[in-house]
Amino acid sequence: MKECFNPQPVRDMRKSQILTFALAFFMLPALSVMTSAQDIPAGPGVEIDCGTDPVMNVHPSYYESVELTCIVSNPSSLAETISVEKEWDANNVEMILSEDSFEIDAGEEEEFTITFSGPTKLSADTSYSFTLNAQVDTWANFIPLDQLNVNASYEGDFTVSTYGMVELEMSDKSVRTLELDEQRVVSFQFSNYGNDEDKIRVSIANEAELLESGFSFPLGSFVAEDVASGGVSSIRDLTVSAPSEVTKEIRVQMVIRAESTNDDNAEFSEIVITLLVEKPSEISGLGGLDEMSTGDMKKYGAILGAGILGVFILVLILKVVGRRSSEGATVRTIELPEAEEATKPDVEDLDEFDDMFDDLSDEEDDLDSFLNDL
Repeated sequence: MKECFNPQPVRDMRKSQILTFALAFFMLPALSVMTSAQDIPAGPGVEIDCGTDPVMNVHPSYYESVELTCIVSNPSSLAETISVEKEWDANNVEMILSEDSFEIDAGEEEEFTITFSGPTKLSADTSYSFTLNAQVDTWANFIPLDQLNVNASYEGDFTVSTYGMVELEMSDKSVRTLELDEQRVVSFQFSNYGNDEDKIRVSIANEAELLESGFSFPLGSFVAEDVASGGVSSIRDLTVSAPSEVTKEIRVQMVIRAESTNDDNAEFSEIVITLLVEKPSEISGLGGLDEMSTGDMKKYGAILGAGILGVFILVLILKVVGRRSSEGATVRTIELPEAEEATKPDVEDLDEFDDMFDDLSDEEDDLDSFLNDL
């Protein structure tokens, strides 16, 4: 008996092999690309960046060096050796890098600082530009890259901050004694020891206190002037006017202050002078006696008593003289004695002189009575 052959299973198997081969043929390039992407690392590279540009405070009392923080990084997929160099051209300010060579792993970064230092009192116009150049020296720790010139750079500016320093100068700091309503000019100068031109302002620091005491400033209570760095102002002045009336002596201090308008934190300079207004004398009858001191009362009382006594004596003398004049209205003729008898006074004449002294004694009694009444 002859067997029958069935070709269907063979066809199915061949069809499956063909499909598998075709699928492998089309997928192979894609798999090859994926494998290549994983095996080939990112190429060498470097990045550098710094913070805010440095500004140095060069004030003699507050000077300090300034630091700038920078970061250098490796964006590649292999370790790198990176060097950093500076471009700096300044004679009086020094720029120092804390590090200039770095070994950085893939995707990592390193931080370093730059210190700027120099002398105090540098001008506010001082400014310098600088450049930091970062270069990849080796990649994967063995491949030198001198010829590839893989680098990055950062550019910045160094500047100096403005500071103010003023000094007020006055040749005459003595006490100013003023009369009522008197105006007095106070003269002064001021110097600029800051590092830039400054509009220096001079004012009365305790203006409110002086106004309350009755003083005034008819031409204003402040002056201002632009003064170059290291320069001195012209001679300036402020005018102060005394009160128009006072009930007692006034002694008050006037505080004159010079300030920088460039620097709000700058120290000011002050000069203090004393203003004195004396109370005027009052001698108008008894109305002023109640405000006098005990010594004044005694002095003016003695003067008043002496005046009254002088008037009384004058009246008394005039009265005596008047009486003598009225008695002398009758002309008397006195015959002179002979020469030999001239040494003997006439009894009648002596009686007349006695009467005169008797009258004077009566007047003295009247004077004694008056003084006793006082």
